[in-house]
Amino acid sequence: MKNFKQVSFIILILCLGIGVTPGVKPVFAQNLNADAIDFMSRSTTIFGLGSRISHEGSEMLLPFRQNGKLHLALIDCIDIALERNLDIHLIEETLAQADADITRAWSAMLPFIGAEANYTRLDEELAFGMGPVSMTFMDRDIYKAGVVLRQPLFTGGRLNAGRKAARYSRDARIEDKKSVEEEIVFQVTRVYRTAQVTEAFHHVAVEAVDLLEKHEHDVAILVHEGENPEVDLLRTKTDLANARKNLNASANAFDIALSGLKNLMVIDLEEPIFLTQELCRPPEPAGDLSIFTSRAIKNRSELSSLKYQIAAAEQGLKAARGAYLPRVGLEARYEYIQGDIRDMDGDDHWTIGIGADVPLWNWGKTRADVIKAQSGFNQLKIKYKKVEEEICLEVRKAFLNLGKAGKNITASEAALKTSSEAYRMEKARYQAGEGTNTNVLNAQTALSRAEANHVQALFEHNVALAALERAMGLNMKKYINLEQREQTE
Repeated sequence: MKNFKQVSFIILILCLGIGVTPGVKPVFAQNLNADAIDFMSRSTTIFGLGSRISHEGSEMLLPFRQNGKLHLALIDCIDIALERNLDIHLIEETLAQADADITRAWSAMLPFIGAEANYTRLDEELAFGMGPVSMTFMDRDIYKAGVVLRQPLFTGGRLNAGRKAARYSRDARIEDKKSVEEEIVFQVTRVYRTAQVTEAFHHVAVEAVDLLEKHEHDVAILVHEGENPEVDLLRTKTDLANARKNLNASANAFDIALSGLKNLMVIDLEEPIFLTQELCRPPEPAGDLSIFTSRAIKNRSELSSLKYQIAAAEQGLKAARGAYLPRVGLEARYEYIQGDIRDMDGDDHWTIGIGADVPLWNWGKTRADVIKAQSGFNQLKIKYKKVEEEICLEVRKAFLNLGKAGKNITASEAALKTSSEAYRMEKARYQAGEGTNTNVLNAQTALSRAEANHVQALFEHNVALAALERAMGLNMKKYINLEQREQTE
C-alpha cells in the first residue's frame, strides 16, 4: 500500500472538515448551508401556518365561508384552534425533542463504529544505536487509519436507566400535549361564550333603543297635543341618549370578544365572523362533588404527566447512584499503520481489548449528583400532591359556580317574565292617559336589566359547566357535539 500516505492524508482532511480546493466550501460548510435553508423553509411553513394572513392557513377556513363571513359553531372554532394554535406547535416540538432523547439514550447502549485517521510529523527519527548497529523505532512520518468499534459492557445501570428515563419523559410530554389541548378547548369555549353573551347584550341594547325610540314618538305626540308636560319628552330623550351610549359600548365589547376568539384560532383579526350558535342552557353532568373529584384525579393529564416525570426522576436517581460503580467497555480496532514501531513499512493490524475505570475520589461530585437527583425526585412527589389538591379545589369551585349559575337562571327567567309584563302594562296605561312617563321608563329599564341578567346567568352557567368539564379532564368536544346536535334538532 505505497499510496496509503495520500489516502491517509485525505481521510484525515475529511475527518477534520478542512477544504483543500480554493474557492470550494468544505463539506461540513455546505451541509450547514443546506441545513440553514431547510430550517428557513420549515420555519416558513410553521410560521406560515400560524400567520393570520397565510394562504395555507386560509384554505382551512374555506368550508366555513358564506357570504363573505366565517360561519362558525363552537366545535368549528375548537377544531380550527387545535389545528392552528401556536401552543400546539410548541408542544409538538417538545415531543420531537423527547423522541430524539430516546434515540440518543438507545444509541449510547449500542456499539459505536467510526473511522479514524491521523498523521504525525516528527522533527527526527527515533532510533537507537549501539556501535555499528542501530534500530529505528519511529519514522519522521507516521500514518494511521482504520476502523474502531466501542461497546459499553457495564455502566452500573446508568445507560439503561437513562433509556427508561427518556421514555418516561416522552410519555410525560404526550400528557402535556393533552393538557395543552384541553386548555385550548376550554379557552376557546370560554371566549366563544363571551362573544355570545356580548352579542346578546348588544341585542338587548338594540331592543332598548328601539323601545325608547318608539316611546319617544308617542311622548312627542302627547306633548304636542298638550296632554303631557315638556319634561316627559326631555326625560325620554335623555334615557334614549344613554341607551345609545350603551349600544355603542355593547358593539365595542362584541368586537373585542370576537377579536379574542380570532386570536385563539390564529386567523386575521379583520376576518368577519358569524356565530351560528346562541346561548342556551346545556344539560349538566350527572353526579355529585365526590364523583366529579374522583373523575378529575383519574382523568387529569397534569397528574398523569407528573406520574411519568416521577418515574423518569426515579430512573435518574438510579443513574446517579450507578456512578459509584465501575464502567467496563470493549474496544476493537482494525487499522493500517506505517512509520510506527509496530510496522515501519506499513501493513494492516487489529487489536481488541477490554478496559475499566473505577471511581475512587472526585471530591464529592458523585455524592452531590445523587443528592440532587434525590431532591428532584422528592420535589416531583410533593408537586404531585400539590397539583392534586389544586385540582380538588378547582373542581369544587366549578361545581359550586355551576350550582349558583343554575339558580340564577331560574331566578332571572322569573324576573324576565314579570318585568316584560310590567312594561306592557305601564305602556298601555300611559297610552290610555292613566300612567306616567316615569313609570314607563322605569319599567323599560327594569326589562332591559332583566334581559341582561338572564343572558349573564346563561353565560355564567355555560362557563361554569365548561370549567367543571375541564377540571374533571373530560372530553369537552364530546359534550359540545351533543349540545350542538340538540340545538340543531
